[in-house]
Amino acid sequence: MRGLFKAAALAFAMLLSGMAVSAHAAGSPPATAQQTVPRTILALVDLREERTIRLSRIHTMAEMPLNHLGLSVVYWNVADGLPDLSRYPDLRGVVTWFAGEPFADVGAYVGWVARAIDRGVRFAVLGQPGVRLEHGGKPVPLAVSNRFFARFGLRDDDGYSDLTYKSKPALADGMIGFERPLSGVLPGYPLFRKTDERFASHLVMRRGGDPASDSHLVVTGPSGGLVTEGYGRYFDPEYNRRQWIIDPFAFFRDSFATDDLPKPDVTTLSGRRLYFSHIDGDGWRNVTEVAPYAARRVLSADMVRIAAIEPFPDLPVSVAPIVGDLDPTWKGTPESLAAAKALFALPQVEPSSHTWTHPFQWAFFKDYSRQNETPFLDREGKRKSGRGPGNGDDHAAEEAGEVSDIGRYAVPRAYLQQPFDLDQEIGGALDYFTRLAPAGKRAVLVQWSGDTSPFEAALAAVRKAGGVNINGGDARFDADFPSVTGLPPIGLPVGAERQIYAAGSNENTYTELWTSRFYGYRNLVNTMRHAGSPLRLKPFNVYYHMYSGQKAASLNALVLVLTAAHAQELAPVAASTYARIAEGFYSIRFEALDGARRWRVRDRGALNTLRFDHASADAVDFVRSSGVLGQRHSQGSLYVALDPAVAEPVVALAEPGRADRDPPAARPYLVEGRWAFSALTPESQGFHVAATGYGGGSMVWQVPRPGRWTVTAERDGTRLWTGSADADPGGRLALSVPVSAIAPLLLRFRPADGAAG
Repeated sequence: MRGLFKAAALAFAMLLSGMAVSAHAAGSPPATAQQTVPRTILALVDLREERTIRLSRIHTMAEMPLNHLGLSVVYWNVADGLPDLSRYPDLRGVVTWFAGEPFADVGAYVGWVARAIDRGVRFAVLGQPGVRLEHGGKPVPLAVSNRFFARFGLRDDDGYSDLTYKSKPALADGMIGFERPLSGVLPGYPLFRKTDERFASHLVMRRGGDPASDSHLVVTGPSGGLVTEGYGRYFDPEYNRRQWIIDPFAFFRDSFATDDLPKPDVTTLSGRRLYFSHIDGDGWRNVTEVAPYAARRVLSADMVRIAAIEPFPDLPVSVAPIVGDLDPTWKGTPESLAAAKALFALPQVEPSSHTWTHPFQWAFFKDYSRQNETPFLDREGKRKSGRGPGNGDDHAAEEAGEVSDIGRYAVPRAYLQQPFDLDQEIGGALDYFTRLAPAGKRAVLVQWSGDTSPFEAALAAVRKAGGVNINGGDARFDADFPSVTGLPPIGLPVGAERQIYAAGSNENTYTELWTSRFYGYRNLVNTMRHAGSPLRLKPFNVYYHMYSGQKAASLNALVLVLTAAHAQELAPVAASTYARIAEGFYSIRFEALDGARRWRVRDRGALNTLRFDHASADAVDFVRSSGVLGQRHSQGSLYVALDPAVAEPVVALAEPGRADRDPPAARPYLVEGRWAFSALTPESQGFHVAATGYGGGSMVWQVPRPGRWTVTAERDGTRLWTGSADADPGGRLALSVPVSAIAPLLLRFRPADGAAG
């Protein structure tokens, strides 16, 4: 029994650390490039115009819907020429969104596109197609441009409607009007004739009721899709708001034919929406204004612990101080150090790092020179606090975090007393917090500070230190940001490294950079609601700073958000676990196996959920599958839970015949649960499974027989709890295990009458 528990505990250690059993150990042959289901999308960008990938149209608007469809995006700057597609063996498609004309030789680009499409690569073209003018303004012969448009079933007839007051849609299907209808003064548009009936037209504009004037502005077909400039999105310059005119999920789904692709899903665990929370240490030493604690000069960090962490023991939170705030050789005090120890001692708290000296602008340190920093040294401790969070002492100016920046405070980082050392900033800070935490807790998560824009070497330093990273993205989807364009993708490529974004925005964006409306963070519940339905696009993420403990309004807003989260059906994990799950999204590969709708899953790291869309009538075929924990239908999709103990599971789908209940199966499987599960193993009577998680273990299983079942919870061979529950006539077994699972448990399920399950 002890050996069995140790095996289960090892499986969970692998889940939490992101380790994966090797293919050799699992006895599986290596996959070839030809066997791998392609899921890479190559984004062509012109960085002469957009400057950075981080702010590009594709990254800020298109990549999130592409991620939701299971697609991983890589970038190529066309200023460097055209890419060699042989570098991308699992390439599924190419996406472009140009604002101008980026190619010096349009003919070469058109030929490159033709060769790519001929080998099966699909294209999604938004905005300017880049084939009418050469870079520099030279016109391109229409015959050359039309070789490009012909690949999308179109012909440019060299006409243009610049006065559109007489133009109306002759056809606008469900793909049009996603967030904003076609209304008001419409943009001018070219005259596109459709020449290939294999392509579906989603928007056709007609002028003056004359069918001869029809122009096909949004099309999808066998080689991809095209959206004419001005008809994909709407931009309001006055409010700096963007909204989709087209449905990006439908457009990219059709353009890249994603229905045959399993979607690696970072939003879901054990059939439930995933929850995580993390706190940046800014404002750690600020004195709270909340009565009666203000009179005792309680630190904001202690105030957050008292009001927002200790009352929610079943909601894990990753707490990331700044070493400079704690270490007495910098600006630390006995009180600030004691606050960290008290927090790290709580079972639900994961120690994390907000760096050593809190860089405000990471680019300043990419090619660091102490000489460049010298002009700022005499300003340390003397800078003005501006409108940042303050309590009347010098530290208020240093502790604004993202509220501060090099422009406002005229310093590159909060603490400058020693030269910048990247190894100390990353690995050194992680080691510092690990030593500060109780035995058995290790700090592995770096929560980016300042502008949250780390350079490649900083990200590499996290990886080399054995850590993971998070922050950036500023996800908003509410009345102030009424669009899915406010939700960022999963992460950002930075050279050969990857930054993982937070899934929610912190209180800065809700409080005008911590200058007003200190209650504003309560609106996070609206973003989380919209990001969870009707499509589950993001996990539920509560992300904030320690200065939220300074003001009564901000603290009340935080407690309101946590109370709302507590009432929802969620699967809580530490923030570092989410970061590893997100990393798994980019590494995962699918190998199509013999027969229809059957895949082997490789290199998934800590990601353990797959999603199949438009799958209300589908179910897991357990006879042809292995390493599957469970399944659940939600929002028209089928969420499949993978077993972390199985390195390379196989998932096969079938049609069970009924979509109004949990699909029956000859073996038990998980429908949903608050905990994470692993190593599901049938026994002669019933089954057992390992579990870990936060809070009471509410769960639902589908079992092969109805009636009463006995459930026991064990740890290290010691029985901690025994209970029973009844499976309904359909085999649905719902129960809750009232035992802490922060340390792994072993759950045993047996039919109460002792008959074989």
